[in-house]
Order: sequence, then C-alpha cells, then structure tokens
Amino acid sequence: MRPRTRLPRALQGQVFHVQSGAARGVSDKRMRGRDLQRPFHGVRVDGPLDTLRDRCAALSKVLGPQHFFSHVTAAELWRMPLPTRSGDLHVTAVGGRGKIRRPGVVGWERVDGEMPTFELAGVPVLGPADVWCQLSTQLSREWLVAVGDFLISGERTDLGRRPPLCTAEQLAEAVGRHGTRRGSKALRWALGMLRHPVDSPRESLLRLALIAGGLPEPEVQLEVETAAGVRHGDLGYRDAKLIIEYQGDEHRVSRARWLQDLTRVQLLEDAGYRVILVGADDLRDGARALIARIRRILASDD
Repeated sequence: MRPRTRLPRALQGQVFHVQSGAARGVSDKRMRGRDLQRPFHGVRVDGPLDTLRDRCAALSKVLGPQHFFSHVTAAELWRMPLPTRSGDLHVTAVGGRGKIRRPGVVGWERVDGEMPTFELAGVPVLGPADVWCQLSTQLSREWLVAVGDFLISGERTDLGRRPPLCTAEQLAEAVGRHGTRRGSKALRWALGMLRHPVDSPRESLLRLALIAGGLPEPEVQLEVETAAGVRHGDLGYRDAKLIIEYQGDEHRVSRARWLQDLTRVQLLEDAGYRVILVGADDLRDGARALIARIRRILASDD
C-alpha cells in the first residue's frame, strides 16, 4: 500500500475548507482519505474533533459573515452552567438570509434587532446577555435564574472568582432587545430574582425553592466574622444565626475540599451559627422536608 501523500504544512493538524485544500494542491482523492475527518460537507479536519470548540471551529469554515453561534451552543462556549447539553450546534443568521440547514445543526433566523457578537476561541459567538435571553425558551424559570446568577457573579474556581461575564444592567438591556418575543415573561421574572455573588447553580435553585416554599428570602454568601477571619455561608438568615450550605459532588470527591468544608463549618459554628448541610436529595419534591425544618428553626428564634 502506497503511503498517503502528506498534506501541505499549512494544513497539517488544521481544520480547512476543501477549496482551501484544492488551492494548495491537495487532490480530491487525498481529501477523501480516511485519516481526514469530514464533520460537515465541504470541511476537512486533520486531527481530533473531541470538543465543542473543535466542532464549532469546523463548522465556522462554511459559515458566512451573517452567522454566529447562539442558544445552548453559545452558552456552553461561554461556560454557562446548564442542566443538560445539546448534541447539535445552534447557529443564528441575522438579516433574514442564510438560515443554515445542515445535519447536526439547528438553524435560527433573526430578521431585526441588534445582536452583539464576539470572537471566542476563534469563532463568532453571540454575547452572553443575549444568549441568556435566548435560553428563556429552552430552560425553566429557575434554571434561567441560576444561569443569570452565574453571569453576574463570575465563575468560582480554586484560584478565586473570575470576572463576571456581564452585569445585571446589561441583562436588562438584552431583555429590552428581546422585546415581546417568546420567553419575555420568564425573562422579566428571572431578572428580578437574580442575586450575586453566587457560587453554583444549585445554590440558586435552593434559594428559589426556599422562597417558593414560603420562607423569607435568605441572604446569599452570608458574611460571618470567625476566629480565622471572614467566612461566607452559601445562604443564611443573619438574625436567626442560621446558615444553609449546599454540598455538591465536588465536596465529596475532593479530599482537599472536604477538609476545607470541615474547617469552615467548625469556624461558623464556633461563631455562634447553626449550619445545615444540604444535598441534591433535599431539593426533591419541592424541598418540603428541608423547608419545614428551616421554618421550625426560624419560628423558635422569634
């Protein structure tokens, strides 16, 4: 078997359009080689195609200037927390022309209105505030709040909090651009429920569950002066000296996080606060048992 002809250096390990390959002397037969991936018609990839960014980079080779990634695809590119992931790529065309129709792609159109876009990882992406508005037709109201909290709080990492992707004012402006389109009612409700700083979507969902259960709204990231300095509780009622901490899987699987949690809870309790640890099971069935427990504690403090 004859060895495959090597691609020109400029195309090695790259995503390229077949026209670009032909212009560099690559034959049709070579571009049909089994070592090249063909994720979309007219596109070849010399290398892995494992991540969402890889797939977006591949599709971008056949997009026009009126196209940009949107909806849940843009949300994932901006690292927004979502309850589920989409296998298809979502692309919007502005100006009422060029709605994309390809396998594995969900095409959208936007005839009117300003749609601010950015270049992110080399591909055109709708701005985070307008993506949030688009999610109003794909997420529950509660998850819409959780994503909005993330946007105005900034992602929490082991090295600290990243800068927020947008402000509450920018989200309000985007809601204005969204107008009366589908999802506008959910957006207006969610806009009034946003809080910051919030560390995780589950904290947002927990806060909303407590409010829906008739409890007073808890304070987010309740600041407590401890023997080792200021520490923060996820949610809390200052007057009742009660803190509610959501414990996700990362608290269980990370030994370092687990040890930090033990120390923090001890410091909060030594400062006179009662700490309730909450997991995913506590949020089921509307968190009725948890709400009843918190209600009893608040009532005993009166």
